[in-house]
Amino acid sequence: MNELSNLKLFSQLSLKQVEDRLLLTADFPKEFLTENKMKEPFLYVTLYTRGGERIKIIDEATTKIFYPAKHEMSPEIRKYIVDFAKSQAKQFRVQSK
Repeated sequence: MNELSNLKLFSQLSLKQVEDRLLLTADFPKEFLTENKMKEPFLYVTLYTRGGERIKIIDEATTKIFYPAKHEMSPEIRKYIVDFAKSQAKQFRVQSK
């Protein structure tokens, strides 16, 4: 995936001093949706307070879960998602400003 736009926070769960989990909506490229047979995907982002993150793409319509490997997502898109998630997450908001 080389493009993604219009990220928005949908929901958030914060486990104090452990992690923040965020559900993000986005406009996915049509070719990505077609290739992965997804209709209503959202991003499930987990940020760990001790470092690291995990990104999953879950399709609400088909319940498919896609774990994008590093080579399947451009570094710029991955950084865009993580930076946006950190700007919305309770435990990371101060660090990202």
